[in-house]
Amino acid sequence: MVGRQLARVSCFLLLVSCGRLDRECRGVSVTANAFIAESERQRPRPNATTEETMKAELATAARYDKLASDLKALKVESGELSPEVERYRTLAEHSAESLRAVAAAFGRGDFETARAKRVELDREARGEGPLVQKINEICGTTKPAADASL
Repeated sequence: MVGRQLARVSCFLLLVSCGRLDRECRGVSVTANAFIAESERQRPRPNATTEETMKAELATAARYDKLASDLKALKVESGELSPEVERYRTLAEHSAESLRAVAAAFGRGDFETARAKRVELDREARGEGPLVQKINEICGTTKPAADASL
């Protein structure tokens, strides 16, 4: 009798935990997809002027700030998902800071520093794809990549 009750409680806790992960995954997905959709709409045009480039970098920084803020506002408690969402939030904050540095360098006419900061940003941004892949794997929205490693 006690064994059955313990099994029922265990099953209930497992279902609650799975339900929580599903809700958290939906929240992260909605947040990330909104960021991606807005970024696609705001793509800078090729051969943009320095001023247009500076404005585009600042607009992208604002979108990354919003992404970081929205990710922080999500209540993610699942042990496997929480650290990945925190890494994504941190990456968004760093990206926003780097983009503001690029825009500031453009504003000063310091194109070499702008280029160097952009290269630094691009190097940092390479981690975004694998991080999103890991979140998708946790959420069950993609299959694990054979060569994925974090």
